[in-house]
Amino acid sequence: MHATTLFGLLAASATSEALKYAIPSRLATTNCTYPVNFAVSNFTDYTDRIDGTKNITSFSFADTDTGISTSCTRNSTSKPSSVNSNAWPCDNADVSFIYQTTGIAGLTVIELACPGVTPQFEASGLVTPDLACTNSTSGTTCAAKQSPILGEFSSFEPVPPTTR
Repeated sequence: MHATTLFGLLAASATSEALKYAIPSRLATTNCTYPVNFAVSNFTDYTDRIDGTKNITSFSFADTDTGISTSCTRNSTSKPSSVNSNAWPCDNADVSFIYQTTGIAGLTVIELACPGVTPQFEASGLVTPDLACTNSTSGTTCAAKQSPILGEFSSFEPVPPTTR
């Protein structure tokens, strides 16, 4: 336990800010930049009143620590990140997201940590956009009142075997 904590602290000291999660000791000596913070911009969600396949969720994602900037969209042509997954891939394959309005509501973003390193781990964080919604005869369009929405990665777990 103490070794894991020590290695986690050493790894965290290599980043510009403190991590909100522990780095497993087997990764602590890996030379990579771990995800710390992220920004979500231009978040919108459209829900069709009749045809759920027309629903659209879209936003821009940026992680300045790792240098990732990508667009994220779920629409009628989107495929989940993997079989039996409710995560949707972004244009950059190292990033995916889950948006839900029930249960633990909000936008969870998932970023592959240290691509190419085995075993693979992913960091995730949750933000809850404050939405302004407008209704029309065809559906409801909601947009985040704030942009960008800043978030922190708070979880660091092994990549599930079927997701990447």
